[in-house]
Amino acid sequence: MQLASLAAGLAVLVAGAALAAQGDALLVTGSNVNVRAGPSTEAGVLARVGVDEPAIERRRQGQWVEVELPGQNVLGWIHASLLARAPDQAGAAAADVDAGARATQIAATEAVGTEAPDDSPLGRFRRDVAYFNERAVAAAGVDLFTGVAPLGESGVQVVATEAWATMSEPGQQNYLTALFARWRAAAGPDQALRLEIVDPSGALMMEKSGP
Repeated sequence: MQLASLAAGLAVLVAGAALAAQGDALLVTGSNVNVRAGPSTEAGVLARVGVDEPAIERRRQGQWVEVELPGQNVLGWIHASLLARAPDQAGAAAADVDAGARATQIAATEAVGTEAPDDSPLGRFRRDVAYFNERAVAAAGVDLFTGVAPLGESGVQVVATEAWATMSEPGQQNYLTALFARWRAAAGPDQALRLEIVDPSGALMMEKSGP
């Protein structure tokens, strides 16, 4: 019964994440688009971005979307008509990620033995993974991940707990896609990236790579 309850809780978590808008990877569709300090044409302009600029959705207010621009380290508002979901994110469980507001660092086992600064790509990704963990604890009372470590120059390795095995394969794939989207947002879109999910012994369970 406990195992069934755990699996059900994780299934609800994954299903909820798939429907969420927060954390979705977006692309700017216009040229010289204003990024404003608030959801209004009267708000000041923080930056300007061009076509295919990557953005991560944080929240919506009317026809405006608050986004994080990983390439510029800017948080601001863009009109929804000038944004589109990134093609490989349609249907992904990305989930409900607001790393800056709620996340805490995972007590991670790191390959290099030293903790990266909070504003480094690895540091930002750790906060995202910590937030995924918080969601899992809230939904099912379990941790899903115990560590995050660098894997070469553009890779990252996430250590999963035994609870990972209680999820269905589609649920695991959704998490893998969502984690890779967050790693790409943290590391930048213009490089080949790799993400591995391993068990506590270090054995590879899932992987994803790409630009």
